[in-house]
Amino acid sequence: MSDITALWSSARLPIEDGLYFADGRSYAVEVDERGLRLVESFDLGDLLAEDPERLTSIDITGEIRVPDGYACAGEGAHGSEGFFARLDEDHSLIWVCYLSASNPFGELTVKASTLTAISTSGLSITLPLDDPDKALPAGN
Repeated sequence: MSDITALWSSARLPIEDGLYFADGRSYAVEVDERGLRLVESFDLGDLLAEDPERLTSIDITGEIRVPDGYACAGEGAHGSEGFFARLDEDHSLIWVCYLSASNPFGELTVKASTLTAISTSGLSITLPLDDPDKALPAGN
């Protein structure tokens, strides 16, 4: 079990803007006028070892059916936090995107093979359901 799947199963996420995969990959992300951008990969285990308390509790507030599984969205313990995630048929985590200053995500839509998540502050992010990291532009 990867660090992120262990956290997910206990309804927690790291307080680090990122795209996290059940297979252990983690990527720092930023939001700007162009949308979500990939900054760099990092080791979640190292981050947690450095600061094991840098976690937030999460609540799933919405879920929709998507091809081969589900997508869900919600909020963290602080009002500014939001996340959205892709789950398999058994509701096991495939990937999750957490943002500390997005506000909660609530509206989810699927079109073709993409997922769009919209936060209560109007932030809209669209990612492919499969391999969302491949669609993100690099930082700079």
